[in-house]
Amino acid sequence: MFKMHPAGCSARHYTLGVVAAIVVLQCPTRLAANVLYFSGDLRTNATITDCGTGCTLGPSNTDSDYAQWAAVVNTFTVVAPTTMEAVTYSYGGGTSLTGVSVPSGGLEPYLSLFDPSGNFLASTFFGTTCPPGANSVGGNCFDVLLDGGTLAPGTYQIALTAFENMSLAENDGSLNLSDGFSGLGNLAQGENLQYAFDVILPGNVPEPISTVLLGVGCGMLFLGKRISRRTR
Repeated sequence: MFKMHPAGCSARHYTLGVVAAIVVLQCPTRLAANVLYFSGDLRTNATITDCGTGCTLGPSNTDSDYAQWAAVVNTFTVVAPTTMEAVTYSYGGGTSLTGVSVPSGGLEPYLSLFDPSGNFLASTFFGTTCPPGANSVGGNCFDVLLDGGTLAPGTYQIALTAFENMSLAENDGSLNLSDGFSGLGNLAQGENLQYAFDVILPGNVPEPISTVLLGVGCGMLFLGKRISRRTR
């Protein structure tokens, strides 16, 4: 017979219960909608700094120059078919779905979505301006919501620029992300180059190891309950 733990359960049951509890406590996070948070400064985080033929943005350029031409491109991975949305907090600030608090005063954002090969998929040109819950500043609300539709598994790219520095691929179906941007962005008085946005992927499943751990944890919890009944 097992040596009883002071709390009324065996040492083995106690160990199993602790491990199971740890795994189960992590379950809500793994089963929640997959939200990726991106933030930074368009000057310091720019991944595309072309500003025309033979021109590259550098330290001597103004914030307005960066707003006109620069882009930040981030990647994200879809592991199972899922709808996709992106919501910005750049202009009015707010609270990311990840819990991060974002101050107001950033740039008026523009988002563009590209497939794994850099082909244009969607942008906020026809997107929702001032998405539900967005904040206004001085009576203006310029944050946006990008509806990316349903995405197949793969690695996608999302570009953040100042309104309305759109990808050349958006205007010409024969071009892609590598061909650069139009240089139509602007920075209004009182705005800075800060940006922040969420990419929301509700159907993205947990990584296989997470699923395995979840099954093990639930199984251990069940086993622990059975042992508890037998030793009472």
